Amino acid sequence: MAAATVLLLAGCGGEATAGQGGSGTLRVATSALAASVDPMAELSASYLRSVGAAEGLMRTRADGTVAPELAEKVEATSPTVWTATLRPGLTFWKGGTVDAAAVVASMERARTENTLAAGLLKDVTVAATGDRTVTFTTKQPSHSLPSALSHYQMVVHNVASYPDGASGTDAAVADLTGPYRITGFESDRRMVLERNERWWGGTPGVARVEVQKVGDPQARAQIALSGQAEIVQDLPTDRAKELAAAPGMSLVAKPAANTVTVYLNPASTAAPALADPRVRQALAWGVDRQEVVDLATNGLSVPAPSWLASNPAFPDATAQGYVRFDKATAERLLDEAGWTLGADGKRAKAGQKLALRLLTFGVEAATGEVLQAQWARLGIDVQVRNVESSLINQSIEKGDWDAVTQAWTTLGDTAKLIAAQIGPSGAANHGGYTDPRIDGLLAQAAGAPREDQRTAAVYDLNRLMVELAPSIPVHPRVLATGVSDKVTGFVAHPLQYENIVQPTMTLG
Repeated sequence: MAAATVLLLAGCGGEATAGQGGSGTLRVATSALAASVDPMAELSASYLRSVGAAEGLMRTRADGTVAPELAEKVEATSPTVWTATLRPGLTFWKGGTVDAAAVVASMERARTENTLAAGLLKDVTVAATGDRTVTFTTKQPSHSLPSALSHYQMVVHNVASYPDGASGTDAAVADLTGPYRITGFESDRRMVLERNERWWGGTPGVARVEVQKVGDPQARAQIALSGQAEIVQDLPTDRAKELAAAPGMSLVAKPAANTVTVYLNPASTAAPALADPRVRQALAWGVDRQEVVDLATNGLSVPAPSWLASNPAFPDATAQGYVRFDKATAERLLDEAGWTLGADGKRAKAGQKLALRLLTFGVEAATGEVLQAQWARLGIDVQVRNVESSLINQSIEKGDWDAVTQAWTTLGDTAKLIAAQIGPSGAANHGGYTDPRIDGLLAQAAGAPREDQRTAAVYDLNRLMVELAPSIPVHPRVLATGVSDKVTGFVAHPLQYENIVQPTMTLG
């Protein structure tokens, strides 16, 4: 057998642990809060991670690599077996021991309660093989299981604290492991956290964290400019120059490791044209991504010609897919599909105009408006509404949708992340797309013995997504964050929505 793969935390310094704790309150203004103190509830785990409340066995570092978090080490003892050894002395907020049995219970609840977690743990058996050892056994070789364990939906929680019927808005219910514990929660408004004195990594850098939801991006900009919060997330890109020049703060902006994507519903009764792959491809070729980036993000993002293009580990993905704006190809495809351009500049077929509804979320409102204008030049009537993400999810569940924007992460266990996009019952495969090539490529991407074979399969899957056009990649989401000069230790991260508050941060 080849030498076992072992992931060990590099060193024992500041990257993994906090130092001497300070005082003060860190104020954070953001566009969205966790929907619940239960990490398995929809729209909760990533937000709980972002404010330092939740942790997993593994974590993703700022350079995109993964490292142990609650685990002391994770090692592959065979192609289908990984063993995680927990750090000694781990406890939940309320004092319960984080042992192997507790981790297994957490993983199994995640599998049961959350669709995305179920996908990450598909064909994975989780067992406690010692007080501090958890063994993961896969049906097929899995070389990227540590990346799956770093996903936000894999956060470890005390299952006993979340019985059926427990309130998701009661701070007293929450029992996690992070450096900051929840002490106050007002649904859709505010969360208060205090330093977790039991935290395994030492004393967190600030005593208290207050997170306020501010839905209006212009209001968030004013909060940043006036110094009413030390960290302000999701700042409007149209005020980037003003924010960058403001005294007493820095504007940290970089494209995220996710792709803002327009998902298309081929079963829509309101927009039946979307059942035709030629129409979906025409919409994709008809996007001038550079114009979208310039107008909607003030040039702070970059074009994404394919879904995988925002993953720094797969640089060739930027050369796959819709690498140029090609209006002529878009028009030809629409003509071939029978949607002809009338004298009024609108396309129609059998007396029905080509129209669709597009739901956007948050800062993607501007992206939706530019797409609306670009598709109008093709003769397509697009109605755009910017709504809460919960309404997008409800519309998808009801089947009453044509197109929606979402930005799923591309960094992590790539094979499973792509499976979520186009695999059977994938959490992001909203349109239920299928193809006989998908299963074989997914198996190769996850279990091929050589890395070059796995990489080739990932690129083939990315090309297949372009061919099927279940969705239209546009650009990575912009991570525009205002950070007060009083804050030290803030690190820009490709998954910044998971990494806003870090235990090493202090207030000066």
